[in-house]
Order: sequence, then C-alpha cells, then structure tokens
Amino acid sequence: MQINGLTMMKSTTHAIYTRKQQGEASRRQRTTGNTSSADLGMEIAGLPPDILVEVTANIATRSSTPLDDIVNLRRSCKLFRDATAARKVGRCMAVQREWRLHWWDKTRFLSVLRRCAASGNPEASYILGLELFCNRRRKASALRHLRRAMEHGHAAAAYMIGMIMLHQSRSPGGTEQALECLDRLSASASAGTWTRRRVASVRREALSVMRRLTMRRWRMAEPPTPCSNPWCGKAETGSVEAWDDGDDEERRFCSRTCWWKHEYCKFIQKI
Repeated sequence: MQINGLTMMKSTTHAIYTRKQQGEASRRQRTTGNTSSADLGMEIAGLPPDILVEVTANIATRSSTPLDDIVNLRRSCKLFRDATAARKVGRCMAVQREWRLHWWDKTRFLSVLRRCAASGNPEASYILGLELFCNRRRKASALRHLRRAMEHGHAAAAYMIGMIMLHQSRSPGGTEQALECLDRLSASASAGTWTRRRVASVRREALSVMRRLTMRRWRMAEPPTPCSNPWCGKAETGSVEAWDDGDDEERRFCSRTCWWKHEYCKFIQKI
C-alpha cells in the first residue's frame, strides 16, 4: 500500500501529540478525522522540536517516497526545515525505496547516500560501500562503509565483507580474516537462525543490490582447493525444499572453511 506523506504526517503528529497531551486532548475531544489544516498547523507550531523530529523520522522510515516527502516537509515551514536536518531523520531514511533515483540522477542518489551514511544509516552505508567497491575500485573506503553497516547489524554488509575478502585473498592469512568475519556474523545471529535458509536469503539480498549497481561479473583468480575429505560438501538426498534457490540443497561440510568457500563459489556463479 502506498503511504502518502501528508496523510502520514497528520496521523503521526496526532498520535504523538495525543500521547504527550492526553489531558488536554481529552478535554477538547480532538480526533484525527475532523482536524482541519488550520488546526493541524496550530498543533504543529505548538509541538516541541523533538516531537517534530520524531514525526519526520517516522515519515522517512515508513513513506513509499521518503525523499520526496522529506523535501516537501522541508519546504513547508521553518519548523520542519529544522526537523528534516536532524541526524535521526537521515539515520531512519528508507534509502532502499529510492532506487529509481539511481537511474534518473545517480549523482543526487549518491549525495543522499553520503548524507544518510554520515548520520548512521546502515542501509546507506551498505549501498555506498558496494558502489565504491564495484564501480570506483576504492576497496578501503568500501570496506569502511560496509563495516559501519555491519556494526549496526546489517547482515548483508557482513556477508559482502566476507565475500570481498575471500575474493581478493592471496594468502592463507587473508582467507582466515575473511572466515573470521563470516564466523562473527554467524555468531552474532540468534541461536538457530543463521541456517542455510538465512544464508540464501542474505545472498539474494546482496545479489539484488550488486545487480542494480553494476553489470560487471566477478571472476575467480583460481578455484578454491578441493577438500581432501570425499564426503565434504555432498548433498543429502531428498533435502531440497520449495524455497530453495537452485543449488541450495542441504550439504554437510567437514569445517566452516569448506562451508564458506562453497558459499563463495555459489555467490560468484550467481552474480
């Protein structure tokens, strides 16, 4: 369902205002349905700045067109101009709903990402990190943004750090660092949730963003060394389920190294 920014602003403003001013609201018997634009303007003028920021952040989070709605709010009055400049608004901005801007005005899209990332928006840091790695060849800056997103609990960012490090590792030490990152990701997940299904979901999320940003494919410098255990990586018979994505049947590996190397190969094949 498409959410209109003005409608959301009215409903959110009234919800917060009512929570903060329940006694007064009760006496005046104020309802959202019969509030005029003039009444709304008076109520907004009477709200504390932190409430206006909360309203604006709510719109940035929930709107189907967050950037347009925030720009319109910013132009509406000084109160909302100040509110839209708050870090919380940039941190909450649903930048993943603004991919159309990537095609129409990529310079502006990246500018929005940078501002939101500077405010602590993990999705903005994630997309910006992949843009820097895929299209700008700025690995250090890319990993810095991806790590920032990972620190905020962004699973796909952690996954991509591991994939990038595995892809570019030229020594056992580099491979071990990549595996440590992926192990840290699995350890940070709730017990039982970092399963095959979870890995496949995060992989699809990462591939979706990669395909939006670039048409370039990754090429393996050299295939991973096969495991000496003949049973390592063998698929279990009858384990494929309806949600499986291609070769996502249940497999057993002798170590987490073999598991993540198999995942890396699968990721490369699907880019």
